[in-house]
Amino acid sequence: MRVLLISCYELGHQPLALASPAAHLLAHTGVAVECLDLAVESLDPDKVRRADVVGISVPMHTALRLGVRAAARVRALNPACHICFYGLYSSLNSDYLLAHFADSVIGGEYELPLTNLVKSLSNVPGRNGNLEGVTTAVIQSDPFLGRQVFLPPIRDLLPPL
Repeated sequence: MRVLLISCYELGHQPLALASPAAHLLAHTGVAVECLDLAVESLDPDKVRRADVVGISVPMHTALRLGVRAAARVRALNPACHICFYGLYSSLNSDYLLAHFADSVIGGEYELPLTNLVKSLSNVPGRNGNLEGVTTAVIQSDPFLGRQVFLPPIRDLLPPL
């Protein structure tokens, strides 16, 4: 299984919203993880085509608008992949995202729910119960606000500062 994490708009900062979940995915799932920072990189069609799961970080309105455009391109390049929007604006716009682009959305803290979602999709054991914090067209879930243990972010998957 391959996961592609996409950031669309981080105001010139290296996206922690990619580096942090990448660390959790690599530590707890064994899946391959790639990252794209669309603020400084072009959408790479090869990375998109390789991905089984694409996570799009939407921490703010501008990122959401750009993320929707990115999701449309992702769906055109790889119709079978699972698209998950995560971050504050994913839960605020879940109805729209699930109706048009997303297979799932994650609000609140996203590292653990995203890791559990990938484990579930890849049949990796040890997902610790249900998919708390993950909303789909069928399952409505409140944002995950539980306590997490955070890992050092994996920054070498991102363009250098």
